[in-house]
Amino acid sequence: MAVESPTTGVRERAAATGWVIRLLPISLFFVSLFPRLMAVGRYVTPDEPIWAYRSVLFREAILSGRWADTLVAGHPGVITTWLGSLGISVQLAVSPETRAAYDWLTTMAYLTPDNVEAYRQLAVFLNGGRTAIAIVNSLGIVGIVLIVQHLWGLRAAVLAGLFLALDPFLSGLAGLFHVDGLCATFATLSLLALSVWMRSAGAARRGGNSWSWLALSGAAAGLAVLSKSPALLLVPVSGLVMIGCLIRRRSTPHPLSLLGFMRIGLTWGLAFLATLLIIYPALWASPSAVLATAGGSANRHLDEALRPTYFLGRVAFVHGPLFYPVVLLWRLSPVFWPALIAGSVSMIRRARTGKGWSEFARPSAWLLAVWAVAFVLAITPAAKKFDRYVLPSVPALLILAALFWAKLAHSRPDKAKLILGLGIAVQSIYWLYFAAYPLSAYNPLVGGPWTAVKVLPVGWGESISAAGRYLAATQPDADQQRALAGVVPSLAPFFPGQTLVGELDDPATADYEIITLGGRQLDPVGAEARTAGLELIHTEHYGGLDQSWVYLRREPAAVSGPPELVERATFGDRFELTAFGQVVADDAVQLTAAWRRLMSLASEDRYTLRIVISDKEDNAWSVLESDFLDAVYFYPPDWTSDDSGNVRYRLDLPPGMPPGTYQIHLRLIDTRTGQSMPVRVGDGDFQGVIYNAGEFVVSLPETIVSASRMQVPIRSGSLWLDGSLQLLGHSAIPPEALAGSEIPLDFFWHAPAGSLPPGLQLVWELRGVDATDPRAVATGSLSRFDSALWRTGESIQEKYQIPLPPDLEPGRYELRFTPLFADGTPVGESLSLGELQINNIGREYELPEPVAVPIEASFSALTLHGMDSAELATRPGEAPEVTLYWENDADHGQVYSIFVHLLDESGNIVLQADHWPGGLPTDILDSGQIVTDRFSLPLPEDLPPGDYRVRIGVYSAESGQRLPVTATGALSAELIGPDYVMLPVVLRVVAP
Repeated sequence: MAVESPTTGVRERAAATGWVIRLLPISLFFVSLFPRLMAVGRYVTPDEPIWAYRSVLFREAILSGRWADTLVAGHPGVITTWLGSLGISVQLAVSPETRAAYDWLTTMAYLTPDNVEAYRQLAVFLNGGRTAIAIVNSLGIVGIVLIVQHLWGLRAAVLAGLFLALDPFLSGLAGLFHVDGLCATFATLSLLALSVWMRSAGAARRGGNSWSWLALSGAAAGLAVLSKSPALLLVPVSGLVMIGCLIRRRSTPHPLSLLGFMRIGLTWGLAFLATLLIIYPALWASPSAVLATAGGSANRHLDEALRPTYFLGRVAFVHGPLFYPVVLLWRLSPVFWPALIAGSVSMIRRARTGKGWSEFARPSAWLLAVWAVAFVLAITPAAKKFDRYVLPSVPALLILAALFWAKLAHSRPDKAKLILGLGIAVQSIYWLYFAAYPLSAYNPLVGGPWTAVKVLPVGWGESISAAGRYLAATQPDADQQRALAGVVPSLAPFFPGQTLVGELDDPATADYEIITLGGRQLDPVGAEARTAGLELIHTEHYGGLDQSWVYLRREPAAVSGPPELVERATFGDRFELTAFGQVVADDAVQLTAAWRRLMSLASEDRYTLRIVISDKEDNAWSVLESDFLDAVYFYPPDWTSDDSGNVRYRLDLPPGMPPGTYQIHLRLIDTRTGQSMPVRVGDGDFQGVIYNAGEFVVSLPETIVSASRMQVPIRSGSLWLDGSLQLLGHSAIPPEALAGSEIPLDFFWHAPAGSLPPGLQLVWELRGVDATDPRAVATGSLSRFDSALWRTGESIQEKYQIPLPPDLEPGRYELRFTPLFADGTPVGESLSLGELQINNIGREYELPEPVAVPIEASFSALTLHGMDSAELATRPGEAPEVTLYWENDADHGQVYSIFVHLLDESGNIVLQADHWPGGLPTDILDSGQIVTDRFSLPLPEDLPPGDYRVRIGVYSAESGQRLPVTATGALSAELIGPDYVMLPVVLRVVAP
């Protein structure tokens, strides 16, 4: 019998190993890719459509060469949008039918949370973007494995590749149209490349390919930062590593010089910066805008929690420093924890005896561990916390776990295959159990999903998508029905009927209501209340838990749109308001309007809709200015029909808004000209530029508004009436004001204890800095909501307009106020609000004698007494001057403007000019004050010679409403109209 020689066996084993090495990259690529494609066609997470839309904007900017417009997010998410654009381009080429969806998206003005149709259109491109991102992340794992093999050998590389490929948390996020997976991939590549440099740039051989590894580390760091800004932590971490190398090698036979260190830093830094500049087009055109946007995004992450989240059994905005350590405890694979324990024991043993597992003592391994800890510490201060934010630390920890399992197998040659097989089996079984929905995976060593539900927020829209797919597959009339869930982007792409928006639509009109496990975590009482009386028809179960529940409402409420207007409002003969309605809640007014386009518009035509909620004193309590769009957010020239559909507007009401009646005013503004469009109601005449859309009543809320909800600019805390009345604070007074004007102020009141007497008032006082006694300037109610009706603990915001007497001498004044009982008796001490500079103007109260051309026409707020010249002659292109004499008839009225029309012999307007009388806003004028109003009429160069008439009128600068006129002098009847006066002087234009 022939005996195999030892040499032959070694050769065969070497050949087998060579085949493994050659097949390893491609095998791991496909093993990694499959788990990362699990989301395709199965579910949509809330943020993915946003990134799809940003990719559309990015692609459009690239194709048109608008480099500055590639700034579409502050994260910055550039790699995601590049890959999304690539995926969309491939999809458009392979599936031409998707072009309609793309064109629809590029027509849309912008993406909003309530645009259900947009989420359906965006879903068309999710899979293309996901596939591109999954491919890049899988290639990244191949690169990681090759570097791990270079550093620690084949066995560790295979384990690291499988651990990374089959980790549910990592693969689930790395397959989404998002930024976290890419950031984790490139950050890990940067650290590993830096580790190779640390080894290859040793004291004995400083040449070789160490510089290429250093450049690779810098470039990968740039890609990580372009994926998500928290990866900027790589810059100081890498810098400290290089400094550490400098310090460590000073005592070696081949010390690293300062010049060498500078070369190292420049190599890494230039590769980093070059990557940023080459890949981010916005940096080419507007680097300052990129930095400002990124800085603003970073600050928002540090300072804001956008919504409360669940953690350790409670719902809060801020969860403290335990959040991410707890996330890692439940999210890291079970293969990691033996490595953590054994590695810790090894480090302790090495510290005591100088022996231990060398892999854990190497700087390369330490770099991975330091990165993971440093990253968690760096993101902990941010108030906004989600488990996915910790993902960039996970690959480093999994690689450390692979080193443990590989070293354990090496130390036990007789059981090496068993150990390796066990590690691979544990990770494979862990992935398989959660494969369909990998984000539902939690570490079984601490109880898995059964304990995680009591500790961490669960679900990210997957169960809503699953419920939508269930309804589409099982309900025959689903396309005619309505469904409501907490996350619109997760439901709309799968449910064929109408997806309702929770904050805008009436839940009672929904045929189906989807409640998620995460929703029950946040509001268990509310979830039970919403499903009371509904029939449970389906439960989505995966990941070991019931994840969502589908309820049927047998008799949903009827769906009604806004009521049609009996008299429709026409805005500038271009648009018609056909229906309008409102729903009032404690904290918001939900308005719904239907518009009709009355004419064809140019493609560049844009309009702004301004909605104001005001009280009877014209104080604005809530203001919304938005682009004028239809129900799917198209600009008017792009509307698919002349009807806009039902467009919804939400205006938040401030907490503590006093109960009472409030008005809704609409104004439509031509964005190109800045002019408000005139309004006509029904067949009536011009009504100004503001449409009064109705009114509503704010009732006293059932729940007392907490003082903590009041958004107080300047805190006070002053108390009166034995602590029963408290001023929480107020808005700032202006540094200076003009006598005759008014100072707007907001006060924030609180009733800490006991009841308040009725009819409390305030007296406002001004005291000059050199005066001893203050001067009372106004007295009024403390609040429009009678103080006797305030409940204990009530908080009320109130608005005031403090009039400044026109006869005030210029100087510095202290503004004070004193609360009064209903009979005018002071409640207590007065309080100072601070000082301001009050300026004044010269004022005249007598007409010049004589007035050349008397007129005597009263416009109620202003009286026109006459003009200074009986003759006006000029040439085309000149600007003849006209002087009128007005008298102010109001104490503190509105701001009024004068319109001037130059009419030809046929009555056509050839010139229009509007101005304030005398260039002064009328609300600062004193009653009886005379205004000398000099203005010019710049005539066109081509104005034909002839006689022209000048028409004068007055209108409200706020509403555009013209004031009626009454002639009180000898002006002839033909020169008087309902709202204008024709000057009794002819403007004669003679030929040049």
